[in-house]
Amino acid sequence: MEKQQNIIKQSKKGNQDQLSQLGRTMGYVSGYWQFWSLMGIFVVTTIFDVMTPMVIGDIINIVGKSGSRAINGITGWILNPVGQWLNLTYGVDLQYAILLVFVTALIVLAGAVAILNYIARYGNAWVSQKGTYTMRTDLYNSLLKQSFSFYDQQRTGQLMARATGDIDQIQNYYDMGLRQIVSTSLLVIFTMYQLFSMNYTLALMILVTLPFIFLTMFNFGQKSFPVNQRMRQQYGEITSTFQENLMGLKVIRGFAQEDQEQVKISNNLTEYFNQHLLSAKYRAIYLPFATLISTIGFVVILWYGGNLAITGVLSVGALVAFYMYLLKLVQPVRMLGNVWNMILRSNAASGRVFEIVDMNVSLTDKLDAIELKDPQGHVEFKNVSFGYDGKNMVLRDINLDVKPGMTVAILGSTGSGKSSIINLIPRFYDVNKGVIEIDERDIRDYTIKSIRDCIGIVRQDPFIFSTTFKENIAYGVENCSMEEIIRAAKEAKIHDYIASLPEGYDNEIGERGVTVSGGQKQRIAIARALLKNPKILILDDSTSSVDTQTEHEIQQALDELLTNRTTFIITQRLSSIKKANYIVVLDNGEIIEEGTHEELMALNGTYRKLYETQTSGGQRREAD
Repeated sequence: MEKQQNIIKQSKKGNQDQLSQLGRTMGYVSGYWQFWSLMGIFVVTTIFDVMTPMVIGDIINIVGKSGSRAINGITGWILNPVGQWLNLTYGVDLQYAILLVFVTALIVLAGAVAILNYIARYGNAWVSQKGTYTMRTDLYNSLLKQSFSFYDQQRTGQLMARATGDIDQIQNYYDMGLRQIVSTSLLVIFTMYQLFSMNYTLALMILVTLPFIFLTMFNFGQKSFPVNQRMRQQYGEITSTFQENLMGLKVIRGFAQEDQEQVKISNNLTEYFNQHLLSAKYRAIYLPFATLISTIGFVVILWYGGNLAITGVLSVGALVAFYMYLLKLVQPVRMLGNVWNMILRSNAASGRVFEIVDMNVSLTDKLDAIELKDPQGHVEFKNVSFGYDGKNMVLRDINLDVKPGMTVAILGSTGSGKSSIINLIPRFYDVNKGVIEIDERDIRDYTIKSIRDCIGIVRQDPFIFSTTFKENIAYGVENCSMEEIIRAAKEAKIHDYIASLPEGYDNEIGERGVTVSGGQKQRIAIARALLKNPKILILDDSTSSVDTQTEHEIQQALDELLTNRTTFIITQRLSSIKKANYIVVLDNGEIIEEGTHEELMALNGTYRKLYETQTSGGQRREAD
C-alpha cells in the first residue's frame, strides 16, 4: 500500500514538473503582445470557419425552396434583414435577394478567413521564431559560461543535438502545436454548439464518435512518444560519431580504420532506422483505425440524418451542414493525438534544453569581485593542489613565486601536470586547495573577465577561425586599427605571407585553419597575442610540432612577445627556454627541481639528464 502511495506521489510530482516545464516553454512566447493578438485571430478565424457550413446549408435550403428555414439561426438573423432590404428597396424577389446575400456572405467569409489565415501564419512564424531565438540565446549563453570541467564530461555531438534538433522540436510546437490546440478546441466548442442547436439527437450521435477518434490518436501518441525519444537520443549519437570521424579523419585513414568506423556508424544508423520503422508501424496501425471510426460517423449522419430529412424533421441544408461540420471536426480531433504527441516531444526537448540552461556554473564571480586593473604581472602559487574530478590530484602542493616580467619555463613528461598549471592561472578551473595570487591578491577576488583580459595564450595547436586573417589576428581586441594589425603581423613574422595572398588580410582561412601550415598557425596566434598586449603570457608547447627552421622563425617572433611580460613557457624542448629566468621541473604533479639553468645543472638531476640527452642528440644529428 505504501509503495503504491509513493508511486502515486511520484506520478503527481512528475505531472506537476511536466506542467511547470510546459508553462516555462510557453513563457518564451507569451510575453509578446503579438502572441495574444494571434490568439484573438485564431478565435475570429474559427468563428468564421464555423459559419461557412451554416451559410452553405442555408443556400441549399433557399435553392430547395425551403426559404423559411434559410433565415433561421445566427446566419439568418444577421443576413435575412439585408435580403429584406434588397427586396423592399430594389424590388428584388425575396428568395433571390436572400440567395444573393448568402452567396455574397460565403465569398466574404472565405476572403476574411484567407486574409486572417495569412496574418495568423505570418504572426505564428514570428512568434515561434522569436521564442526559439530567445531559447537558443539562453542555451548558448549558458554554454559560454560553463567551465572546462563541464565540457570534460559532455559530448559535443549531444550538445549540438540539443542546440539544433531539440530546439527545432520546440519550434514545431510553437509553429503548429499551439495553433492546433487553440483552433481545434475552439472549433469543437463552436461546432458542437451549432450542431446541438440544429438537432440534439444527431449531434449526440456525432459526439459519441469523436472521443473514440481522440482516444485512438491519444494512444498513438503514447506509443510513439518513447520511440521518438529514442530517435532523438540516437540522433545525438549519430551527430557525435559523425563529428568525431570528421575531426579525426586523418587518424582514421592513417590507421586504416575506415571499415571499423563504417561498422560503428552503420550500427547507429541501423538503430535509428529501426526506431523509424517502429514509428511507421504505429502510424500504420492507428491512423487507418481512426479513419474507420470517422467513416462510421459519416455513415450515421447520412443514414439517420437522411431519414430525418425524408420525414421533414431536418432540412436538406441542415443535413449537408452536419456532414460538413463532421468533416471539419474529424481531422482536427485526429490531429489532437498528434498534437499531444508533439507536446510530449516538445516537453522532452525543452527538458533537455533547460537542463543546460539551468546548469550551475562552477566558476563564477564573487558578489564583491573587483576588476583587475593595471596588472603588474606578479603571479604566485601557494600550496596549490588540483584534480579534475576533485579527488585524484594532478598537482600537489605547488609553490611558485613569479615576479613581474620574469620568464618561467615549466618542464616535465606527459601527464606531469604542466598544462594543469596554465589552466589554473586564467581560472579555466579552480584550485581544490591553496591559493593562486595575481599582484598579491587571490585570483578569485577578481572578475573572471578582467583576469583573462590581461592574459594571452599561445597554444601548441592554436585554434584558427574560418574567417579572414585580419579577423583572426584581431580576435578579442576591440577597435584596433589596420595599422596595429599589420604591425602585430610583422612582429610575428607572418605579414609577408599574408601580403602575398590575392586578398591580403581579407583572405579567408579554411575551417580550423586547414589552408595554413602549423608554423603559420603559430605565428597567427602570436600576432593575436601581440595585438592583445597582455601583461601575463602563456606559451603552451608552442614550438613542439614544427620543424627546426620554423621553430627558429617562431622564436624570433617570440622575442618580441616576451618583452616586459610575465611569461610561462610550457615545453619539452630546451631550445624554447633559452631566455627563461627560472626553470621548474614537474613529475607526477609535484615540483621536483627548480632554479636557474646553472643551478639545475649543478644538481645533476632530472633536468641535467634531459639537457644532456637533447644536446647530445643534436650533436649526433649534426655529425651525421
